[in-house]
Amino acid sequence: MKTKKDEMLKLSAISQIKDRFSNICRVHPTYSRNRKIIESLNIYSSKALIEECAEIENDIYSPFTVLIHGDFNTNNLVFNHKEQKINFIDLYRSKQGDYVQDASVFLISNYRLPIFKTKIRNRLNEIIEHFYKFYSSFARQNHDNTYELRMALALARSFYTSTRFELDDDFSKDMFLRAHFLMEKIASFKTDSLNNFKLPSDVLYY
Repeated sequence: MKTKKDEMLKLSAISQIKDRFSNICRVHPTYSRNRKIIESLNIYSSKALIEECAEIENDIYSPFTVLIHGDFNTNNLVFNHKEQKINFIDLYRSKQGDYVQDASVFLISNYRLPIFKTKIRNRLNEIIEHFYKFYSSFARQNHDNTYELRMALALARSFYTSTRFELDDDFSKDMFLRAHFLMEKIASFKTDSLNNFKLPSDVLYY
């Protein structure tokens, strides 16, 4: 890969949640969960969960960088059917970075499309599955041992921050809950080897 550089880069997914947290709560005031205790079960508040994940993220680096788009949403891809060619737009955020950033944004930009007809939704799930397998294969080929953990952090970020663009209560709540599910998985893994984290990939499919 021509743009690949053997340089480590710290992930910044959780810091992006922090930066957008007030905007999320402005659109959805109930999306800051309070702490709960159910018998012996301690359920983190949203803010505490974010802080727990931020501590973990602080110790994680991508093993290399590549040239990334920087805002790899589907609306920044234009397909020319006649020429069978993909054009990228809005490249002002392009830089050397962690490919997981682009990968997670692309996956969730497909997920968050508010389309619920079964046939079309199944097609979106197929697209997500295809590209997730591609990214995972790329990670294995490049011996990226923290890929699944970084992907989980980045997906949590994309799920959570995407809620501020979605006014359908049920769909936005779905993304809010998926973000918390991932962060809870990450936080509970804190004492184990970070390289052994396994992403629950079912979270990608609606």
